[in-house]
Amino acid sequence: MSFRVGIDVGGTFTDITVLDEESGEIREVKKVPSDPAQPLAILDKALSNLRAVWGGSSVSTLLHGSTHALNALLERKGSPTGLLMTEGFRDVYELGRQWKGDEVFNIFYPGPKRFVPRRLVGEARERPSAGGEVLLPLNLESLDQSVDRLVAQGIESLAVVFLFSYLNPTHERQAGERIRERYPQLFITLSSEVNPVWREYERTCTTVLNAYLGPRMEGYFSGLRETVRRHFPNTHPFLMKSNGGVETPATMAKFPLHSLMSGPVAGVMASHGLGQRKSLRNLITLDIGGTSCDMSLIPGEVLFRSESMIRHHPVRGDSVEVESLGAGGGSLAQVRFGRVLQVGSESAGSAPGPACYERGGEEPTLTDALVQLGHLNPQALLGGEMIIDRKRSEKAIGDRIAGPLGMSLEDASLGILRVLATNVVSSMRTITVERGYNPGDFALVAFGGMGPTLATAIASGLGLREIVIPTNPGNFSAYGMLLSDLRYDLAATHLLPLSEAGLKLALEGLHGLAERGERSLSEQGARCGGITVEWLLDMRYREQAYKLTVPISQKAHLLSLDEISEKFGAAHERRYGHQAEDEAIEIVNLRVRAFATLAGPRSPQMERVSGAERPSSHREISFPSGRVRVLVFDRGCLAAGFETRGPVVIEEKTSTVVVETSWGLRVDEEGQLRDS
Repeated sequence: MSFRVGIDVGGTFTDITVLDEESGEIREVKKVPSDPAQPLAILDKALSNLRAVWGGSSVSTLLHGSTHALNALLERKGSPTGLLMTEGFRDVYELGRQWKGDEVFNIFYPGPKRFVPRRLVGEARERPSAGGEVLLPLNLESLDQSVDRLVAQGIESLAVVFLFSYLNPTHERQAGERIRERYPQLFITLSSEVNPVWREYERTCTTVLNAYLGPRMEGYFSGLRETVRRHFPNTHPFLMKSNGGVETPATMAKFPLHSLMSGPVAGVMASHGLGQRKSLRNLITLDIGGTSCDMSLIPGEVLFRSESMIRHHPVRGDSVEVESLGAGGGSLAQVRFGRVLQVGSESAGSAPGPACYERGGEEPTLTDALVQLGHLNPQALLGGEMIIDRKRSEKAIGDRIAGPLGMSLEDASLGILRVLATNVVSSMRTITVERGYNPGDFALVAFGGMGPTLATAIASGLGLREIVIPTNPGNFSAYGMLLSDLRYDLAATHLLPLSEAGLKLALEGLHGLAERGERSLSEQGARCGGITVEWLLDMRYREQAYKLTVPISQKAHLLSLDEISEKFGAAHERRYGHQAEDEAIEIVNLRVRAFATLAGPRSPQMERVSGAERPSSHREISFPSGRVRVLVFDRGCLAAGFETRGPVVIEEKTSTVVVETSWGLRVDEEGQLRDS
């Protein structure tokens, strides 16, 4: 036997999916409670159970994703970090940008809290020109003095950001070698390695965040590798990246910033693959777990971004576009400002968890409300493995919501559900309507433990007409890791006019980046014949502040300046609503995406049936429209061709599907549930 294992570590549950590589079948699906304080202990226990069932030589590849790095940033639990700058530019990081974003009208806006205080910023005497030529060689004495001062203050990590190093990285490399010789225990991050792209502040922020995460994530990745090898000596572990690909722990340890969104993106990639099989071009993904709600728009293709913001800090690096909201099964409900019901963004997480989990939680959550409304069966969660106490939910909601607001327990529970669903719908409008997309043109792919439970309520609020609920939806992100590619993204700044001469220079740079990408994938075990490379250009109208990314062909005879200009103009109009046809266009950055596809699971085919299956039970459920008696089906007993109308409940091990009155449901040939 040869298995591939996907493990997705979430804030509340850790999801495990086992793929038989020979048959392409999913052999095991499991969820276990997470422990953010001891993630490796949970992994060790999960792998021990897998080894006991399948044997120590059965797993060939393990793919792992988590929000461990993101949580470390949000909770500010990184390592003491120093910053080394070009002499005279010490305050680039402190000054930042003057644009305040959403806080533009807040005169008391304090600005982002820096991960490196000014006292831990040092300077080295060196200076290149704006074209990359050396004007002043690196002075090693000034370098040593600055680093000695920073080390004396207890730093464990150091970010090195020299002026124009994206054009000429020589001084940064010299500094890196010198520092590693003198202080081998320091984690060193060079901006020319992590983000060799222009704009000093953004490049500095990205380098600082990578250094801030470095020691903590290096230890986590090292522990993960050792844990995997202890249970499965011949297994190759890979880590999910924010760009939807996977990479080895050794490489990711150098660039932990690439793992910030490693958990949520796997579900997006799996949804895209599902849409291609089902001929569904336009999709919105809805991944609701215990802690957060992650959403992504797929208008034919997965969307990527090269820069994002985390707590007002710009972060550079290719990532699948995912919008996150603090809304999940563990979202806390509370009464604020006298009589205002608020749900989220705080979460009960896995410890103590919702009140009904019997783990010490006393605050009411969405899960508690759904238990009270009858949407969730206390005996069916995780196949009965998770103990649910309905009376604890009743007490938590009664004491903290129903009592203070002077309403019934049922109305308070409905209020919790409606507030959270409204928050999700509002966020979905920002990725659809506000970008010029009609939600009615999209199908919703709902997964995660809570996604299928809330899917019809959210789809109705957004005006969607179709919902797809994959098999084992609670583990869909872990399943998505099994579909992931080895992937490597590279970028370099080259400010060039979009002309024959400029395009020729750009192509030379793209060839060099492509060779680096192919070499990196080959070092990770990819075969040269199986590597695919895509070329892209970041472009703007001359002297415009921001740029847009446009893909181009690698075949010289297919490249046309007019065609590239038209592609850019179309992208500009789609994003900003207009074109400036008389303005000159500039190339800003060159980008290359190289990937090698791993063989994924086969799509299972189910036999069609002509008769209707019998429900496993029935119960009363409360909806905003009233309380109704509904049939309950076991999803494992539903075969292809089965159809019914809501209201109806479909229960399975990893999630519960609640179909409201106005929706119909059918089972397709792969066992996916289709609501319309």
